[in-house]
Amino acid sequence: MSLKVVVTDCSWGNIDVEKEFLPKDAIVVNYQLKTEEEVIEMCYDADAILSEYAPISGRVLKSLEKCQIISNSATGFDNIDVKVAEELGIAVANVPGYCTYEVADHTMSLILAASRNIVLYDRAVKKGEWNYEIGLKMDRLEGQVLGLAGFGRIAQFVAKRAQGFGFKVIANTSHVKKEFADALNVKLVDIDELLAESDIISCHMPANEDTIGYFNKDKFDKMTKNPIFINTSRGLLVNEYDLAEALENKKIRAAALDVLVDEPPMKNNKLLTFENVIITPHAGFFSKTSLREVRSKSAMNVTNFFGKDFEKVNFV
Repeated sequence: MSLKVVVTDCSWGNIDVEKEFLPKDAIVVNYQLKTEEEVIEMCYDADAILSEYAPISGRVLKSLEKCQIISNSATGFDNIDVKVAEELGIAVANVPGYCTYEVADHTMSLILAASRNIVLYDRAVKKGEWNYEIGLKMDRLEGQVLGLAGFGRIAQFVAKRAQGFGFKVIANTSHVKKEFADALNVKLVDIDELLAESDIISCHMPANEDTIGYFNKDKFDKMTKNPIFINTSRGLLVNEYDLAEALENKKIRAAALDVLVDEPPMKNNKLLTFENVIITPHAGFFSKTSLREVRSKSAMNVTNFFGKDFEKVNFV
């Protein structure tokens, strides 16, 4: 009997690549499921699931009658209750690293755009205003301190790029040894030192129960150098109300965000009203190369799993 593979959701509008790499005899169906109830209804009889953002909670997992593997087409897997999946014997896989170059490039682009008033200048010129003195007072990038909150692979790539512009890079993490950071010319510091010493702070932390809302009023109040705040990680890491307040109170001088708590944002999201805030539509991951890679590798997790080629499955 053919495997049934359910694609719960995808941002790219079709599943042609997935079908190319899934088992040839698999029955593949595609939805855009957004709620637990929808996932339960459409996935209860699936042998495998390809997901992206769809909520696969403990409740959903317990409703799955046949599922053996869930492959998340993303680097993260915070939409899946991995602990319950393990208890139920359902494998969970993901695609780490597929967009490392893209997110690092996007982070650096946001740093440069915010630091050099690029977006504000563009808007002003198109409105007929030719004035280089508007916007943030700009300082030379050479010698500024870039603080990386989290120091995984993407942040490491950001550090390399930033050093090319003359930034001094510091980072806060508990997952990297000092010797490794020293080799990258990055100084490891505690979070309070990072908040106090950085001219620009870039968030690269994973989203979990310990980090949701991590950047809040307490953290913004400790940012003593009036820094630019960058987030290309997860929107849930930031308390957006506190961020807006920090912008109003000039605790931070600007923000550049690729991720928000609600995507797309609610129309009343106050962050949309600031001239000194740049927001991009969770596009940091995107290139034609990275998109094909995440789709093909996610599908191959399923193919290799049922082919019992377990060494090629990227289990979380």
